[in-house]
Amino acid sequence: MPSLTLKLDRLEKLVGKELKIDDLEYDLQWIGLDVDDVNKEENEIKIEYDPNRPDYSSPEGIARNLKGYYEIEIGLPEFQINEGTEKINVDPKVRKIRPFVVGAIVRNIDLDEDQVGTLMNIQEALHWALGRDRMKVAIGIHDYDQVKGPYIYTTVKPDGVKFRPLHMEAYEMTPKEILEEHEMGIRYAHLLKDAEEYPIIYDAEGKVVSLPPIINGVHTTVTDKTKNLLLDLTGTDFKAVNYSLNIIASTFADMGAKVETLNVIYDDKPDEILKVPDFKPQTMQVHLDYINSYLGLKLSANDIIKCLNKVRLNASKTKNKNILNVKIPAYRCDFMHEVDIVEEVAIGYGYQNLIPVVKEGGFGKYHHAEVFANKARDIMIGAGCLEMVNSTLSSQKDYEKLGLDFNEKEQIVLLNPVSELFNTTRANLLIGLMKNLSFNRSAEKPFRLFEVGDILLLDKNRDVGARRELHLGVITLSESSDFSEIKSLLDHYFRTLGILNDVIIKPISNPTFIEGRTGEIYYKKKKIGIIGEIYPQVIINFGLNYPVAAFEINLMPFFKDQEE
Repeated sequence: MPSLTLKLDRLEKLVGKELKIDDLEYDLQWIGLDVDDVNKEENEIKIEYDPNRPDYSSPEGIARNLKGYYEIEIGLPEFQINEGTEKINVDPKVRKIRPFVVGAIVRNIDLDEDQVGTLMNIQEALHWALGRDRMKVAIGIHDYDQVKGPYIYTTVKPDGVKFRPLHMEAYEMTPKEILEEHEMGIRYAHLLKDAEEYPIIYDAEGKVVSLPPIINGVHTTVTDKTKNLLLDLTGTDFKAVNYSLNIIASTFADMGAKVETLNVIYDDKPDEILKVPDFKPQTMQVHLDYINSYLGLKLSANDIIKCLNKVRLNASKTKNKNILNVKIPAYRCDFMHEVDIVEEVAIGYGYQNLIPVVKEGGFGKYHHAEVFANKARDIMIGAGCLEMVNSTLSSQKDYEKLGLDFNEKEQIVLLNPVSELFNTTRANLLIGLMKNLSFNRSAEKPFRLFEVGDILLLDKNRDVGARRELHLGVITLSESSDFSEIKSLLDHYFRTLGILNDVIIKPISNPTFIEGRTGEIYYKKKKIGIIGEIYPQVIINFGLNYPVAAFEINLMPFFKDQEE
């Protein structure tokens, strides 16, 4: 989870109340924060917060809710937003690449070192939580006095302009050169992959303000002399872009700066002016009986209104005595369902005040699939095998190492993988077990490893287009690993389950295994797996130099059969 270090003296100024570090350590948990570390010598507390609360990425955001918790200020926070005259025109050409832009003008700032650190933390948190590493949201903060409006958000050809980017100030570079040579360009080049033109923001004099989502121009660099700021946020998801702006703008407002709106004008809709930031609250309805049934309480409408006011929401009664209208601040992006309001009522009421009651049948139990998986683990551990736990993500290259062809029409392919090492999901456990051997090839032999885990397979008959299967994979490596050894482990497993007589093996050809020493495993005439000695070239592909044998079986038919 993302973390933040809170300095007690700064938090006291923001909350408007003297705070004791021991009391604060206790109180923070009741507004949804986890205390990671307490440094009493430095009067600092390191906290962790849920990614769905990016408004907690600053001391200002946390202080806002603490004011409600201490009942210093309750209800919706109020922010003064001045109407500005600056405009940014949006060229229709950006629609296919990065269609949305919002922003604001922030005046009269006087940032100290802690506040600069806060802004950097907010940017990082929003880029990660809402921005999906800049794919959905990218944030630019500029020295407003170094540019001149109106601005234009348009596109440029890869070699269509030259400017000096941040962190490589000595060079004028084209967008193409930035993507190929600049550290940030290389890192985020995939976001503009296959684009014929790149998004860009110019000021009225043709200066490059920003090349989103990559880098800003150097002449708008924010320094300790900066007094006014221009914010630009671009992205592919308007809600994410708008929420990010509201979080940043509300933080600046709490810092004492004056926030002005920016007028966004789409050139194909010149009569429609979007004024941002817009702090108009979202409205949801909640049912009193729904809240009380979840919390096991008998709260009245007034009680619930008071609880919601403490967590900085507003609520009001309606003509229906069972329904309340709830207003949610524009910087809160975590409300999707009525149950989210129930959680806020619980926080306002105080989790510490709830009396735990266990209803009949309220104790959970293992799913039958997990029961059978644990049984498989016990059997293989009893056979002297060591359990492995590998990621369900894999690489297309791993399939090639196994001698298999990767067909994108028959395999799951991730649209936006973190790297080529994790661009698909595993369709077998053997890939991970071979990697385990490879990573530990210098360790003492022999190896007997196993894994019980899920694989994912495309399935057009499922609503989600894929199905999950629980598999058992076993692998051995030694000077004497062969078919007889791995077959003995397979027999041990089925013999322990009491179904050995229902299992047969039929010879097949498979590029991962040696011809004549591999077979398909059948249970009650249904194919459930494969067994054999690994082909020498596959062993070499994983950097190994000892014989390897393995089997893998689908466990689904077994526990369903046992269930029946």
